Amino acid sequence: MTVSVALGAALLTPTAAGAAGSTNKDAFDNLGQPDRAEWMSGVASETRLSAMSIPGTHDTLSLHGGSAVQTQEDYGDSAKTLAAQYERGIRALDIRVRVVNDGQDFAIHHAAFYQNANFDDVLEKTQSFLKAHPTETVVMRLKSECPYSGAGLHECRHDPDTMNAQNVKDIFAAYANKKKYANLFWTPSITGSRPATIPKLGEVRGKLVLGSFDSVEDSNYGLAGFNDRNEDHYNASDITEKWNYVKKNVDEAMSAASNMYVTYTSANKVPGGGSPRYYAGGYTKVQSGVSTEVPGVNYHLMKYLNKTQGRVGIVMMDFPGWGLVNAIIDHNKDDARSSGNRMLWQVKGDKTYVNTLYGRCMVRGPEFDDSKSGGLVTQRECQSSPPSSHQWGAEKPSSFDNKNHFWIKASNGKCLTVPYNNGTPPGSGTQMFWWDCETRWFSGSQMWNIVPVKVTTSNGEEQAYKFVNNWTGLCLSVDPATAEKSGGKVTQETCPSK
Repeated sequence: MTVSVALGAALLTPTAAGAAGSTNKDAFDNLGQPDRAEWMSGVASETRLSAMSIPGTHDTLSLHGGSAVQTQEDYGDSAKTLAAQYERGIRALDIRVRVVNDGQDFAIHHAAFYQNANFDDVLEKTQSFLKAHPTETVVMRLKSECPYSGAGLHECRHDPDTMNAQNVKDIFAAYANKKKYANLFWTPSITGSRPATIPKLGEVRGKLVLGSFDSVEDSNYGLAGFNDRNEDHYNASDITEKWNYVKKNVDEAMSAASNMYVTYTSANKVPGGGSPRYYAGGYTKVQSGVSTEVPGVNYHLMKYLNKTQGRVGIVMMDFPGWGLVNAIIDHNKDDARSSGNRMLWQVKGDKTYVNTLYGRCMVRGPEFDDSKSGGLVTQRECQSSPPSSHQWGAEKPSSFDNKNHFWIKASNGKCLTVPYNNGTPPGSGTQMFWWDCETRWFSGSQMWNIVPVKVTTSNGEEQAYKFVNNWTGLCLSVDPATAEKSGGKVTQETCPSK
């Protein structure tokens, strides 16, 4: 196996994770790289959902039907777009359903247009994501999209058209009770007996939370107060008017002590006015032969959030860009200290690096081949007398330009390394290597910024560290899917914000 890890200074560019957007392209129709799969791991478990800032999508799977209907960047049908959104930080959904198959199932619609996805696709993609990333939760607004009678030309019709609100609730209950979705939903949100008290994040990690169930003539589903403080002026006359509505609701969320806030940045006046793309992304104004870019609501919100602080609640967006998603996520208070975090490590006196969430030790794993030049970095249960393969040390390079970063060296003198990946910074979930330390030039794939933090353990507050790779900007982590296995992966993941 041939592996190259030598990197020139030209490649030492951070990825979008944790970065601030600055242009309209950063805010609009450009979700970027899949590097936000576990951003909630940086939020304390005792934080209530109402105290968080959560990026979401309006009409989450609306891809088909033309400019008047499409609201999201297209990553594929059958909810592949949803899976892509999850990997890029989206945690709140707006799912619109039509009854199909003679009253048996839900299909995903926007008005009269089928979106080439079904409710099973949504639940399967959500379940798969949450199993792989158990630190996260997803909040779903569910709506029965079709009128129960008198459907207009551009509206959908349930099949059969005799469906009523109770029928829709019964179909939803059948989905929630399917054996294959056991333990997916947070149960208090779907009982239909009364709205659930807004939970703490720790109660719903790994769960799908029903925020509200709309157009079923029943307010007993979802979370208490979910729809009480909404901004949803979908027919604003222009971008400026819509932005003013958005800013007002966001400002209220920032200043309020509690309560759930949901802000829809979306609007649509087709026919006769602007499309979802117009409101979200703006337009080009031509006057006297001069073209001027007029940014949309997404850009205005991103720039505003980049210079403010405080929770903003749930923000449901059309065509979001990575810079806007990051700006929302960065408005969460970073308080990951009351419980372990898989991106935080303790360094013990016996030279072991112990993950604070799983209590597992980082290990110099199996070699690639008999050259002994490199191999995989894994994790195992810590030993009372650790073998040399469990021991690591931080060392400042002395033979080339010192950038105040560190090598993390295994006991055999090899360096903790991010795979070269043909010169493209690899994203979240990439397994780490141990490899010959690079001494010819500054090699960002082997350079680590060591950031001290405090964690609360059974012994009280103790010292821990984030290890941030200089090339990717991502943190050393444990793969949750293999966290309980000897030989499980040590990877990189989006860092907690502080």
